[in-house]
Amino acid sequence: MMVRDAALVAAIPLTEHHALIRHRNELACHAHRLLSTSTDRYKRDRALDALNAWGHDTSTLENANDVAAREARRADRDLWWERNGTGDCAEDPPF
Repeated sequence: MMVRDAALVAAIPLTEHHALIRHRNELACHAHRLLSTSTDRYKRDRALDALNAWGHDTSTLENANDVAAREARRADRDLWWERNGTGDCAEDPPF
C-alpha cells in the first residue's frame, strides 16, 4: 500500500499536463481508496487537494484531522500575509 500511495501522490501533479488529464478519473478512484485507508497527513492532503481541484466533493472523505490541518494551514497563511504580504517595509529599496 505504501508504494501505491506514494505512486498516486507522485502522479497527481503530472495530470496537469493536457495529454494526461484523461487519467484523472482513474487517479480519483485511487485517491478515494487512499483517503479510506491512510492516516498519513501529507498523502491525505495531496489527495484531498487534487480531488478538490478536479471538482470532486470531498466533504464526506475528510475526517476531523483533515479539517483541523486545513484550518491550521489557512491560519498560518493568513498570519504570513498579515506579516509579509502588505509590504510593510520601513525603508525604500536600495536601488
